[in-house]
Amino acid sequence: MVIDIERIKRLISEIRNATAFILDLTKKPFESLSEADKHAIRYNLIVIAEAVASIAMHLAKNLFNVTPETPIHALRLLANKGVVSSNTANELIKIVRLRHLLVHRYWAVDDKTIYDNIKKNFTCVKVFIERVLGVAGDG
Repeated sequence: MVIDIERIKRLISEIRNATAFILDLTKKPFESLSEADKHAIRYNLIVIAEAVASIAMHLAKNLFNVTPETPIHALRLLANKGVVSSNTANELIKIVRLRHLLVHRYWAVDDKTIYDNIKKNFTCVKVFIERVLGVAGDG
C-alpha cells in the first residue's frame, strides 16, 4: 500500500488554515464573539475533524492494511501502533466526537465550553500534523 502524500499535504493544509482561523478568533474575549464568529469556529472544527478522520483512515489502510470501521477506530489504531501518542489520539477523538455533535445535535453545543477548551489546549492538532508528516516521509 502507498501513502498518497499529496492528499495528506492537502488535508494538512486544510487543518492548518482552520486551526489558524480558530486561534485568531479565540484571541478575542468570548463575550465579544458574534454569532457569526461562533458559527465560524464550529465550521472550522468540523473541517479539522473531517481532515483528521480522513488522514487517520488513509494511514490505517495504507500503513497497516486495516480498514477501520470509524475514524475513532483509526485513531486508536494509530495510537496502538505508535504513530501518535494515546494522549494525542484521545484529544483528537474528542474533536471527532464534537464534530458529530456540531453536525447532528448543534443545538446542544455550548460555545463557551468549546472556546475554553480551545484556549486551554489545542496542541494535539499540531502534534498530529508533525507525526503524520514524519510517518508519511515528508517531515
